[in-house]
Amino acid sequence: MKDKILSLINSTAAGVAGAAIFLLIAFALHIGGIGKEAASTSQPAQTAASAPQEFTQAPAPSGANMTPQQIFQKYGDSAVEIDSTFQSQSGQGDIFNMGQQPAEQGIGSGFVVSKDGYILTNAHVIANTGSGQGGLGQGGLGGPAEKASKVQVKFKNGKTAQAQVVGYDLTSSDVAVLKVDPAGLNLVPSVLGDSNDVQVGEPVVAIGSPFGVYSSSLTAGVVSAVNRTVESPQQGFTINNAIQTDAAINRGNSGGPLFNSRGEVIGLSEQIATTSGGSEGVGFAVPINIAKQVEAQVIKTGHVQYAFMGVVGQTVDKGLAQTQGLSVAHGALLTEVQSGSPAEKAGLKQGDIITAIDGHAMSSMDDITAYLVQKKPGDKIKVTYTRSKDSRDADLTLGQRPTN
Repeated sequence: MKDKILSLINSTAAGVAGAAIFLLIAFALHIGGIGKEAASTSQPAQTAASAPQEFTQAPAPSGANMTPQQIFQKYGDSAVEIDSTFQSQSGQGDIFNMGQQPAEQGIGSGFVVSKDGYILTNAHVIANTGSGQGGLGQGGLGGPAEKASKVQVKFKNGKTAQAQVVGYDLTSSDVAVLKVDPAGLNLVPSVLGDSNDVQVGEPVVAIGSPFGVYSSSLTAGVVSAVNRTVESPQQGFTINNAIQTDAAINRGNSGGPLFNSRGEVIGLSEQIATTSGGSEGVGFAVPINIAKQVEAQVIKTGHVQYAFMGVVGQTVDKGLAQTQGLSVAHGALLTEVQSGSPAEKAGLKQGDIITAIDGHAMSSMDDITAYLVQKKPGDKIKVTYTRSKDSRDADLTLGQRPTN
């Protein structure tokens, strides 16, 4: 399999043994969570589940720090290796298995979040993006996702367990929830922090199983940037507010915990940006606050619901404003307002420029996407927009993102 491509440089998804070509998506016109191209890939829950008993008290008091060694000693047993088996849908088989479709393997990492057996990881570790090839989207994008036929979790103490995939989202979060029978495993849950508090320059530690060989490996670094936007595994979608770090992240680290110096998980290692296919120190993590939202919905309903506005747009900058004679230099120019959508019902039209939502400035389509991801279907928002140089407000009730 080949490497995933992120934005203008190559990006290797760290969680699968071999990733595939992941074509560059021009998200200016196809923003995940807003346009009609959005498609959910979550799976229904297979068993009823109650909310996990999460640990919420930080292991280190406010203002105190733990060393990487202390974090590893306390939470090394929380991080796990995940081995996923995908049943190839190529239909080509081979003479050695009497025409049976060959299975392909994916590898990644994860971490325990409750004593009753819930584990968080990246969705692309246990599901592909619809190619039917296993791993991360080999052979094409956009079809129905394939969930791994078998998921095995390996713990630092050498124990293994078969995991149930409770649910996952390949679109705007790349988060999956697994469940193992906790009996006899002596589970060590991680403490979940608040990714809204993450600051550039603060020290971080990543634990995972690079290449599926070097289990329970620790790397250390700092937060290099926050509020990054990266491509998600599913075509046309982005993950917002991603955490950038220089802590080394390699293939096999996907889904593993990124700790702050207080011993709290602030993100899930998700992908690296690279020009060579190897780790070059630019890693990205899914913010833990997004993962918490996905976890809560998946455990309750088996799937994730995202708010839907029903517009497709283009980010406005000074250059676009000058060439098209726009009255504002920042915002989102609507190139399509979908028929029957919440936006159309609120009176928005093609050519309008959204400049704010609920009083928060929207300087780009990414801003709108990031804001809507925090909302749920049925929420009411106030959209401020410009039409023919006039500023207007519209009250809008968000719908549910279509699944197809």
